[in-house]
Amino acid sequence: MGVDRKNTTLKRIPEWEEHLIARAQAGERVAFELLVEMHRPAILAHASRILRDNEDAQDAVQDTFLKACRAIGSFKSGRPMLPWLMRICSNCSVDIIRGRRKRSESIDTYEHAIFDDSVDVAHDLESSLESDSLRAAIGRLPKRYRDIILMRHYRHMDVNEIAEILGKPEGTIKSWLFRARAMLRKDLDGGLVAMSA
Repeated sequence: MGVDRKNTTLKRIPEWEEHLIARAQAGERVAFELLVEMHRPAILAHASRILRDNEDAQDAVQDTFLKACRAIGSFKSGRPMLPWLMRICSNCSVDIIRGRRKRSESIDTYEHAIFDDSVDVAHDLESSLESDSLRAAIGRLPKRYRDIILMRHYRHMDVNEIAEILGKPEGTIKSWLFRARAMLRKDLDGGLVAMSA
């Protein structure tokens, strides 16, 4: 009886969707684009529920449809496309979450490499923060990165405080800090790098 119910579900796919799937599998780009537009809102909602970050959700949606486009030939006809897309989206979202973890780990490592709490490095950093070259390098950062460096390392604010003030997720703040420090290291051309070595 379960099989009959399953077969009934499979037959419920609208003819126009089945037609678009067949044409997309035959290589018609417009047919695939129509399927994308039809399912995009549901896929975006799904990614947003998993990731809770609009930029990451948009990335997951884009990855989902790229993978679906490449794999459309292996999609079994006669089935609704949305569950298949949802599975792809879930996998893409998990990849993004794994990437966040790796990024977060590297950010934490990077933070300790530059701003270690040990006495010697702290002393070096204090004198370095007072240096004209570092102040000038911070001044050359884009405003968003400059502000975040000042809040974190001059006002000694925690990441969660900065996130609250700027209205951004903590992961975004960590990412921006990472980029800001990378820009500073590049600009100073070895100043902070030598300090952390």
